[in-house]
Amino acid sequence: MEKLVRVCHVEELEHDKPRCYRVENMDIFIVRHWANIYALENRCGHAGAPLHRGEYTDGLIVCALHGAAYRVESGEVEWEAILPPPMSEYSKSENPRIRLFGELLEATETLPIKSFPVTVQDDVVYITLPY
Repeated sequence: MEKLVRVCHVEELEHDKPRCYRVENMDIFIVRHWANIYALENRCGHAGAPLHRGEYTDGLIVCALHGAAYRVESGEVEWEAILPPPMSEYSKSENPRIRLFGELLEATETLPIKSFPVTVQDDVVYITLPY
């Protein structure tokens, strides 16, 4: 079962400027690219960071935290998270706690994120959610 849920009005969405809306107790990433509007779960599939804070370009949202990139039309991973220094060096630390943290960071997989079908009716944006 599925249900259509109101998100916002089309005029609230600036071209290529991601937004976050709280819908049914879930944060939803919304971006408008010309006539197309895309909706994703607003959490990175690597570390859960809010995607609307990232950079949107060429159909991709790049997570501001670790640089994982996702296709906005599908939520598929374009490239995995990139750990910048000093995080990329934590797994080589002399300190066992920092080393373990680094090993866990490196082992964390970048997973696809959920995308939602978008419908526009009378200039109102709706997404389809599972029931």
